[in-house]
Amino acid sequence: MPNHESFMKKALALAEAGRGWTSPNPVVGAVVVKGGKVAGSGYHARFGEAHAETAALAKASKKAKGATLYVTLEPCNHHGKTPPCTDAILAAGIQRVVFGAHDPNALAAGGAKRLKKKGVEVIGGVLEDECRMQNAPFFRRIRTGRPFVTGKWAMTADGKIATARGDSKWITSPPARAFAHELRRTHDAVLVGIGTALADAPLLTVRLGLDPKKGKHAPVYQPRRVILDSQARLPLDAPIWTAEGGGPIAVVVSSEAPLDRVKALKDKGAEIVPLLPEKGRLPVNEVLDALAQLGIQSVLVEGGSEVLGSFLDAGAVDRACVFIAPKIVGGREGVTAVRGKGVDRVAHAQAIRIDRIKRLGDDVLLDGKLGDWSWLE
Repeated sequence: MPNHESFMKKALALAEAGRGWTSPNPVVGAVVVKGGKVAGSGYHARFGEAHAETAALAKASKKAKGATLYVTLEPCNHHGKTPPCTDAILAAGIQRVVFGAHDPNALAAGGAKRLKKKGVEVIGGVLEDECRMQNAPFFRRIRTGRPFVTGKWAMTADGKIATARGDSKWITSPPARAFAHELRRTHDAVLVGIGTALADAPLLTVRLGLDPKKGKHAPVYQPRRVILDSQARLPLDAPIWTAEGGGPIAVVVSSEAPLDRVKALKDKGAEIVPLLPEKGRLPVNEVLDALAQLGIQSVLVEGGSEVLGSFLDAGAVDRACVFIAPKIVGGREGVTAVRGKGVDRVAHAQAIRIDRIKRLGDDVLLDGKLGDWSWLE
């Protein structure tokens, strides 16, 4: 018996290379196996380009005839940016298709059914949970119309993200900060409020390891940078505008924001997203709907504490990544990690269902799920 899980794990690993670049498509990996050996492999590298199955089949060439194709997501059966993957599979003479998860997109689904009708052996559900989880943002957007939201914050052991004077550099260690950049790389967008933008002047870029040959940062996916700025106060000389290699900038403003300020931001190159305010604030649900319209299916909410609080109050956070540093700031006026309305009773607190606890230098990362995940089932 072939080791289906082993080859599916290879396909899962391949798929990750497309993270960010394929959105709003899912990340998908594929492996062609013949005689127990890999004859070709590929992944969906970028939106609009070849799908994983097509890339793997091209590498396998004539060896694909009579072979088994492993793919993390059910092969598509529709004409989109590219022809149906089922056409390529049939043309290559693949004998068996083993896939992980069914495609939740009704427009693309049906590949397994068509292949069976054409005489191809089809096996589904191999490492299904892992394959679904890998594309949780895609499932979230397809089934709910909303992007997948990760809330991220770094705090001291007593729950502070800044001192009373606003000093916050640095709470966590270099390993934790490097991991935070990896989180940015794996999301379509990184979001902060105007308070954080004014106080910290963040670049919101992905800054990972240097290329030893070129002495520069290796090319990585750069997420769209989103600022919640109801009154269009983002300074035109803020470092975010000139940050090297940064992703596009989107500024979400109130429809009541000063027109001259909105125009200035637009002239500077920002994508303006106007929304009707609610009690002077930008409503979280409408913000997420607007981001989905931009093709964003995963958002990393980095702060500040009021923004994090508003997303948590709205029940809009799917995943929490909490970095805890073994430090104590103390003081009544120190800034707490999450503000917003909160809850009146501890019994009503939102529970993080921990998936992993990771040591990063002297710091600890708590990583887990929040809220209802029935959309992934």
